[in-house]
Amino acid sequence: MSMQEKMKILVADDESEIRLTLEEIFAEDGYDVVCASDEKEILAGLTSDIDMAIIDIKLGSDNGIGVLKKIKAANPSLPVVMITGFGTVALAKEAFKLGAHDFLEKPLRLLQVRTCVRNALEGVQLRKKLNQKAVTGNGDLVLSSHAMKQLYIQASKLSYIKETVVITGPSGSGKDLLARHLHYNGPRSNGPFIATNAASMPLTLAEDELFGHEKGAFTGADKKREGCFERAHGGTLFIDEIADMDIQIQAKMLRVLENGIFSRLGSTANVKVDVRIVCATHKNIELLVKEGKFRHDLWYRISAFVLKVPGLAQRREDIIPLAEHFLMQICKELGMTKKFSRGARDLLQEIEYPGNVRELKNLITRLAVYADQDEITCDDIDAQREKRMESSNHNGDDESVVMYSDGNNAMMDFKIARIQFEKEFLRNALEKNTWNITATARAIGMAQSNLSRKLKELEIEK
Repeated sequence: MSMQEKMKILVADDESEIRLTLEEIFAEDGYDVVCASDEKEILAGLTSDIDMAIIDIKLGSDNGIGVLKKIKAANPSLPVVMITGFGTVALAKEAFKLGAHDFLEKPLRLLQVRTCVRNALEGVQLRKKLNQKAVTGNGDLVLSSHAMKQLYIQASKLSYIKETVVITGPSGSGKDLLARHLHYNGPRSNGPFIATNAASMPLTLAEDELFGHEKGAFTGADKKREGCFERAHGGTLFIDEIADMDIQIQAKMLRVLENGIFSRLGSTANVKVDVRIVCATHKNIELLVKEGKFRHDLWYRISAFVLKVPGLAQRREDIIPLAEHFLMQICKELGMTKKFSRGARDLLQEIEYPGNVRELKNLITRLAVYADQDEITCDDIDAQREKRMESSNHNGDDESVVMYSDGNNAMMDFKIARIQFEKEFLRNALEKNTWNITATARAIGMAQSNLSRKLKELEIEK
């Protein structure tokens, strides 16, 4: 995250240990943090530059639900996550009814907290971009080609209707960003944006993922769980890779689309939701319908509005602006200055990117990290492309493998890539500072305690 785009989080809990822990975690992740212990401090700290708030329901003698009401009255669009050590279904429902973004139970799990914060702030960042009139190409969202500008103008017109929208286009082309545009540029922007991937849902889990379950519905169901449809109530549900949805689940989804009603696993009671559906796929669904692999009635129900995102091969004028944008982002994050030579720019323009924007971004990230000089040359690009080809020949379990164009493995590959990047970045920083922890922490702008913990977590030793 660049310094210009640094986000600010308000953390409120009457337990100082929890406040300090969250403050340290968020600071390590690159956020500014403001802490509060009661209602008075919360309202005082709730300045216009706060991007989200995390508030304990029990704040000593103060009531967190009451604070949530006041926050939402003053700033309806601010994402507020409620945390509690004595969560109940009734309490969670009340919090969501009042506009809470999410509801987390103690003891807090690090991955859950980070995921929740990342999802909330992604929405905030995109809303800021849209407010900067990014759709015309003037904002931080890079839309240089006429095709992409027209696509986002068309999408903006669909933001205000409830009808389902299908986004098609090759893997890595930016379908998820367009889906978020549809949500945050319309009347549902204050509601939740819930994303799921049909390709990653085995039949045994798909129904639970989408519709949830009641306590005791199956072995291990020790409490009720809300599915994606229920969690997206009042907002948008983004279903990626809809073409890979199991045919049995398609039938149940059709019913929800028709009347907004479904039943959780283990229950016969109807649940009614108000959800706008946005679907995405890189496959030809019309062909799948002809082959009997996708329900024709579901396709007819969802295909009234189709947006097609072109791959980079169809909008090559976007390549250099995107490359410059990605380079600027990573340089700000790493506190460095780099630029492309004229030859490098020409080469980037000529290269084919089967993985589209995702592949281009991965390449630019690696160039920023590995290029020895401030000016990135053709030799640097060739070296990274050769490494990519070598990696693609390795076993898929090797942590060095980063698949660029396989959309189905995107989440797994991103996690592996991030771990690999952190290890290499920290090792390089340590070697430059002769493995002096204090000097290294100072050089990369990280608290020494956070660096020590990160080294232990990544098992980095001299």
